[in-house]
Amino acid sequence: MAAKHHTPVHIPTAHAGAPLSAQQKKFNRHIERIAQQRELLADWQLAIANYRERHAREAVPLQKTHCDLLVELVQHLDSASDNKKLTKADRRTLSEAITDRLAVLIDVVADEAMRASLKEIYNRHSGSDYDAEEAEGDDIARQMAQGMAKDFFGVDVDLEGADMDSPEDFLRRLQEQLQAQQERQEQAEQQREARRAARPRKPSARERKAQEEASQATQSVREIYRKLASHLHPDRETDPAERERKTALMQRVNQAYAENKLLDLLQLQLEIEQIDPEHIAGLSEERLKHYNRVLAEQLRELQQEVREVQDHFQMAFGIDPYRSAKPAGIMRELRSHLQLIEYETLQLRRQLGALRADPAALKAWIKAERQQLKAQQQDMDDWF
Repeated sequence: MAAKHHTPVHIPTAHAGAPLSAQQKKFNRHIERIAQQRELLADWQLAIANYRERHAREAVPLQKTHCDLLVELVQHLDSASDNKKLTKADRRTLSEAITDRLAVLIDVVADEAMRASLKEIYNRHSGSDYDAEEAEGDDIARQMAQGMAKDFFGVDVDLEGADMDSPEDFLRRLQEQLQAQQERQEQAEQQREARRAARPRKPSARERKAQEEASQATQSVREIYRKLASHLHPDRETDPAERERKTALMQRVNQAYAENKLLDLLQLQLEIEQIDPEHIAGLSEERLKHYNRVLAEQLRELQQEVREVQDHFQMAFGIDPYRSAKPAGIMRELRSHLQLIEYETLQLRRQLGALRADPAALKAWIKAERQQLKAQQQDMDDWF
């Protein structure tokens, strides 16, 4: 049986070609923008779910293979560093190549014994201590993360003792801080309201108007809820199937009312044919003004939810948070990432194969590495 089509909430163009009023136009704009944000949120949620699935299925194994090959290359280069035929310059280049790779490799190696072995190689070739450098790097990363949280979310995140290699740990702390900030703001607002109520002064005309509009907006939502609840109350039904249908609808009503989602309540009224588009078109300007106030708040909350979903995704997967991203483009980014890992893995296999097959190939490898390091340094000099 085909699903019943429900008329969307919308004020149709008035009869005889009369233009819509200002509040009617605003109402329709809010409805359209809420629909767009809901569609965007659904697109993000679907795209992120697909991204996570493919990342776990393809990227994680590829990264593991790439990591294992890097470990083999570093171990081979470390063993070859004792070659008597190498000059001091060769050994410096080799040590730099080893430490550069280990700087990004050690933290992603899961095995503790292997990590300890790689740290020993790093310390020997760098002439420093990996753990001390790591602690200093964590301090810098912590400051950067705190700055980013401040810029994006306006909160000061406590990252004392945080695992700076874990996006999940940072996101958990950020969420806790955002929740705490919201609770503080709500508490402060309640205290301000209490102080205002205790003051023996009359509110200004502007304050009275704002309070009245907020009260009337709340009352408008409550009236719709009461009409729906009266119509859908399942306890009044004797037919089991109809009682089950109304119970499901009432659950949706209660959730929409609890979340102050006027649009959802209106859509439910249309769905059960309690109202029709002509009813909405006939609402007074004053009533529409109250509706628009609630819809504007619903739109802001939805936009914030979309931003949080996107920001958390980018942070969890190490994607530049300052970079603009769209749901349709993140799988393309993942495909490019997979291609890059595959290419780099192939190059590693070839390098290892050549170095193992011919010890004399080490000299050519060091020369190529020196040229690459020189080019990177030149790029840095040009940038700064």
